[in-house]
Amino acid sequence: RGGGGGSGGSVLPSSSSEAALSPPNAEAPSDGDEVEVEVEQEEAEEEAMSEDDVEEVAPPLQSSAAAAPSLAGGDVQISAASGLLPEHLPHQRALCPLHPFHAAERPVAAPVEGNEAACPNCYCFACDAPVSACRHWRGGDPAHCNAHGDSAFWRQKRVNAKRQRTRAARAAQDPLGLG
Repeated sequence: RGGGGGSGGSVLPSSSSEAALSPPNAEAPSDGDEVEVEVEQEEAEEEAMSEDDVEEVAPPLQSSAAAAPSLAGGDVQISAASGLLPEHLPHQRALCPLHPFHAAERPVAAPVEGNEAACPNCYCFACDAPVSACRHWRGGDPAHCNAHGDSAFWRQKRVNAKRQRTRAARAAQDPLGLG
């Protein structure tokens, strides 16, 4: 009874541990089957690693500056900064965090209610240059210290100044106009 190939039991080959794990009627795996299993395992591991590499982050908080309307002329507005205060970054005079700005109803030749005050990082809206470089800051027709992006008049002045700078740059590169 316990020894051999009787009719009631199946004989498992003892030479292969893999064959011992397979059902009695299954064929022994060929070398090709082993390769397929290994490739499938590698692909599964790669997919698991790529999913682990993705880090979900919370959406940025909505700040009051981000909710503000966009600036005219395609200017960039910085809504948040780490380690810097707004007065340390270049900005239009009308947006200066240190000096209040008072918009005039219409362009005037003299500064309006202290608009001529400026910090070292203030830019002239009309000239698109630092306040120190603006020739019409305190006076002119009109005074550039009163310029702001909410006025169609000042936006047009800014466009005209940019065109003039572009023409001057081209003329400097090609003084004879041959290009």
